[in-house]
Amino acid sequence: MRRIVKISGFALIATIAISLVVMLRPFVDRDAPATNPVPLAESPLLPEQADSLRKYIETQADPIDAFVVLRGEKIVMHYGKIDAPMNLASARKSVVSLLFGIASDRGLIDLNETLGELGIDESRTPLTSTEKQATVEHLLQSRSGIYLQSGAETVEIKEGRPRRGQFPPGEHYFYNNWDFNVLGEIFEKKTGLSIGEALDAWLSAPLGMQDFNREHVLYDRKGSESDYRTYRIHMSARDLARLGALVAQDGMWNQKRIISAAWIDKSTTASSAVESPFYDGFGHSWWLNSKLGTVNADGWGGQYLLIDRERDLTLVNRRDTGNSILGFLIFSGLKEQGHPADIHNLYKLMRQIPN
Repeated sequence: MRRIVKISGFALIATIAISLVVMLRPFVDRDAPATNPVPLAESPLLPEQADSLRKYIETQADPIDAFVVLRGEKIVMHYGKIDAPMNLASARKSVVSLLFGIASDRGLIDLNETLGELGIDESRTPLTSTEKQATVEHLLQSRSGIYLQSGAETVEIKEGRPRRGQFPPGEHYFYNNWDFNVLGEIFEKKTGLSIGEALDAWLSAPLGMQDFNREHVLYDRKGSESDYRTYRIHMSARDLARLGALVAQDGMWNQKRIISAAWIDKSTTASSAVESPFYDGFGHSWWLNSKLGTVNADGWGGQYLLIDRERDLTLVNRRDTGNSILGFLIFSGLKEQGHPADIHNLYKLMRQIPN
């Protein structure tokens, strides 16, 4: 009996130890080297100007772990751990929109190609002939008319999803993760590159990203019976800000063309009106605020990118949602998320500061 108890005790300890190892294993190596790191030039705000932003962050805002402002390609103000790669959550969708722009510019992807032509289907819930008429562009606009369950869904998506077949492709906007996850599959199939490889070669290296590594893109099928994986992009605040500046500068970086101005214009023009306190339009996977004149990326937990193309201004707010299962559980259960109102208020403060 004692031997059985002893063995059971060792087994319990071993199980706990293995569970802890799994729970503490980092999602990504945050110290993995970037391909072509180039420090951003700096043109700091006057101390009193920077202090007004810092005071708002520390006394009025919901928690912010990293904040950075670029004017053009220069950092004018930063706060917190701007060099730590963090999960972009749904802000990933706007980043991948840039990849589709480059692929379209290069003739690798035809936005008018249908899912049927691309061979996209679901093994458990096959697409109907009507659903297969959805195009790549419909998916980028979240107007596919395909209302299937997918990974990384929010409560709003689950509860608000139209019934299957309720709207044909192109007719109705509904923000559905199925569209975005399938876009990842289409991109990799048509280009022959993983999302991480494309981000590295097409954006990170040309823009001199300091913290991004192609291994910072992860995939999983958790919470879904869909054939298409959720891709998760980890990126630092200062590297995300580079992408904002790229959009603000009509696809140019360091006087070199990275993406066509036509794609930037097209993708940041509203294709749907949306009802939200912070956005009134949705383009090709970008959120739009016509009152402020801004283009935005938005992700769960507090991942915000705000771009003012007219003023060549980019702001990034980030929350660190954890770099392990345990870290994520602690954040989601015990920590406060960021709020989009804060980046809008910080942007308004920036607009009051002379160039």
